[in-house]
Amino acid sequence: MSKTHVKIPGKLYLAGEYAVVDGALAIIAAVDQYLQVTVEASQTGQLHSDQRDDLELTWHRQGQWLVVDQDHPYALVQAAMQVAEDYLSALGETPRTYYRLAIKSELDDTNSGQKYGLGSSGAVTVAVIKAVSLFYGQTLSPLTLYKLSVLAQTRIGLTGSFGDLAASSFGGLISYQRPLAAWLSGKIAELTIGDLVAQDWPNLMIERLSLPENLAFLVGWTQSVASTEGLLGQVAKNTVDKKQIRQDFVRASQTCLEGLVRAFQEADVLAICQEIRHNRSLLSNYAKQVGLLLETPALATLIDLAEKHGAAAKTSGAGGGDCGIALIADSVKANQIRDSWAAAGILPLDLMIAPPLP
Repeated sequence: MSKTHVKIPGKLYLAGEYAVVDGALAIIAAVDQYLQVTVEASQTGQLHSDQRDDLELTWHRQGQWLVVDQDHPYALVQAAMQVAEDYLSALGETPRTYYRLAIKSELDDTNSGQKYGLGSSGAVTVAVIKAVSLFYGQTLSPLTLYKLSVLAQTRIGLTGSFGDLAASSFGGLISYQRPLAAWLSGKIAELTIGDLVAQDWPNLMIERLSLPENLAFLVGWTQSVASTEGLLGQVAKNTVDKKQIRQDFVRASQTCLEGLVRAFQEADVLAICQEIRHNRSLLSNYAKQVGLLLETPALATLIDLAEKHGAAAKTSGAGGGDCGIALIADSVKANQIRDSWAAAGILPLDLMIAPPLP
């Protein structure tokens, strides 16, 4: 193709944070704010992002490698481009042409440029791989797209659960368990990219769920930014001598999430709200035990205001800032919650769960 254009949704966690890193269940929503990537045939290799209008990179081919001859902030984008091309080569379609890759994001605040916490690094990884593959005529399944995205992030040393990659690859609402980290790192060194993608990845589980039609999904932004990598690192540091605490938390979170998955499958609104509150309680207790500030004053206010109107509410993601969510089966009270958030300096985000991706 001479030009391709894709848009990939951001994500928000509904439940299962922190435990998901250890292989336990999480529920994640893709949201209808998107990151867009356009790939267009060009005489030279070019890379541009709307977040840095002053920076236009050029890249060239050196054998099978895509090379940029200057320092730049787009290591993840370059890794995603390389993984996409490596996979195409494994399929027998070695890329040889040049193209301009342009990125446009809706996942940040347009006024301040601050991140909402919608998983921009995950969305850009998925979007770049999907767009480059389509440019060369290869349509990837959501599962293949997810696996390639994991490999791209792993190449530059990113760690975590990769749940954002699953949400952005599949769209909609999903239950998720990460693949076994030790197995994956071993197989990356042992197998070709084609063989690795074709393998079943132990413990990996991605299944689609649906939000009951009468259940409103509300998102509030505290207008502050949290670092997921930093918070996970803080937890790792603080739990060196608290292995049992961690194990107990992961076990309890898994039981809670199994109940929450069943509640979504049965469209049981009451049970969904009960398990969301339960998960908040588990996270709060765990944070106190390991010395982690999960609910900042702004997030605590967000949750308390939602609960006063009858909603089930909690932090979303790593906490420490960014977003909180609320679920309520009453449209009038949903609007009251948004108004109360705004009055308290919390920005209600106009977000819905994005449609599933084919």
